[in-house]
Amino acid sequence: MGKSRRGSREFSREQKLVHENQRLKRQLAALRKQLARLDLDRYAQVREIIEQHYQEDKAQEGRDILEKMKQEWKCHECTGGYLEIVLYNKIQDTWYYRICTNCAHRTKSQRYNPDVKGILKKATQ
Repeated sequence: MGKSRRGSREFSREQKLVHENQRLKRQLAALRKQLARLDLDRYAQVREIIEQHYQEDKAQEGRDILEKMKQEWKCHECTGGYLEIVLYNKIQDTWYYRICTNCAHRTKSQRYNPDVKGILKKATQ
């Protein structure tokens, strides 16, 4: 190989990446050893807190989606309600209409397919 134009103390970009990669591998190995030494049963409470945090995040995402849908399907006749989808069977087909939660406003009936977007009304029994 030819002589490098760089000084003896300067590293090339490749050498810097190689050294950084080696340092990261050593750090990863040390962290894996620490994880292997941990007894996860002692930290069950920490695990439960983490799981509870994830469940709260999922619940918040669901509430945010519901609020967005309520804003999207806001009733134009009144100010406080939103339109919900009501499903019913008609001659071996599924049909639907939208009805306001606050007033008597409703839309015309249409055939239902899974692509219909909106808030489904919970069945009351």
